[in-house]
This record gives sequence, C-alpha cells and structure tokens, in this order.
Amino acid sequence: MQKVFNADLLDIFPTDEGFIYACRESLGNSDTAGFFNYNMHADLFERIKITEYIAAKYGEEGFGLAKTLGDFVSCQLRSISPSSNIASYNDGTLKIFNNYGFITDTRKIKYLDYPARSPEPVGRDLWMTVPEANAVINYSVRYNRIEFRIGGLREKAFSHPASLSLYDGCLYVCNENSFNIKTVDLTTFRVSGYYTFNEPVSKYFRSGDTEYVLLKSGVYKL
Repeated sequence: MQKVFNADLLDIFPTDEGFIYACRESLGNSDTAGFFNYNMHADLFERIKITEYIAAKYGEEGFGLAKTLGDFVSCQLRSISPSSNIASYNDGTLKIFNNYGFITDTRKIKYLDYPARSPEPVGRDLWMTVPEANAVINYSVRYNRIEFRIGGLREKAFSHPASLSLYDGCLYVCNENSFNIKTVDLTTFRVSGYYTFNEPVSKYFRSGDTEYVLLKSGVYKL
C-alpha cells in the first residue's frame, strides 16, 4: 500500500488517468476550495480551474445544473437511466434530474430515520449505505421505497459503512469503525472480507485496474 497524498477532501472521483478531487484550503481568515487533477501514469498533480472540475464531474453542458444544485461539490452523481440522473448528499437528499439539467424530483431517503447515502445503481434500483444503522439498503427509485436490507443495528455485517462502490457485480463497502472493506456478492448476497486497515476507511474506488482508498490519514494506492 502506497500513500499518494493527504488533504482536507471535499470530493474525489476517478478518471481514466487517475482522479480529480476538491479540497478545503485556507485563504487568510476564510476557507475556500481548491481543485486538482492527479495523473497516475505520470504521478503528477495539477491544479485545475473550477470550470474544469465542473466539466469533468457534470459534463461539458453541466454548468447550468451545477448552478441549480448550489452545492455541486459534496454530492455524488450517478445515472439511473438513459434520460435520468441523480445527485446524492450525505444528509439523505436525493435530487433527480434529466439530461437537460432540470431537477424533476427531490427526495429524502432514510432508514430507521437515519440518512442513506453513497448510491450505486443496479437497474432502476439504488444500493446505498446507512452508516448510523450499520446497514446497506436497496432502494427502489420507481416506487420510492426500501426493498431490501443487509446488516442492521443488531447485526455484525457492517460497522458504520461510510460508502460503497460497485465493481464486477460486487459491492465494496467501506466500514469506518471496523477499519475494513467488505464485499457483497449481488448474486448470492454473501458478505465477505476484502481488505483490513489500521485506521478508518471511508472510500474505495478504481481508475482502470488501480485501486485507491481514502483512509483517515490520506489517499492510498493498494
């Protein structure tokens, strides 16, 4: 495992060449956001303009949507159909928007009154984590209801699952309190161990075949 960098991250997402991230920076007596691109092949960090960050995250036509959302940094974006997309926030807010950037619906997704976050679409459904409930849920966008749950307050499958990622038919669930990543096979729903650390892990993602994790002490390459 190799440390790549450390920063007060606001957002990070993979690209074909590495990843792009936003971090908090101090400017005099106030804080601002800085935007950076990391090229893993050249092992090179480059500061980018906010317009470049928006274009990479939302697409070249996404500036209007970013303005409409207001907070366009902390949300996670996913596509749930050829004409429908979502922006998800950690407080459980889910905003659905079309390809023209117009928000068509806003919902609050909760389980046991705890907010759900970190969506990964499978068909028209979303798999999401509920950290405070130690659970991973399957949420139906069409019917606006929770269809399925794995884990729970009295179960030991997950321990404050901060986020999840979907690769090769498996969910990779980052557990902050147990310092590990567990996988969920979406064919059998079997929960298995994947990787254990010495500190909290809050995010797992890939750029090509390269795996990255966000730990308390920084971003690492596995």
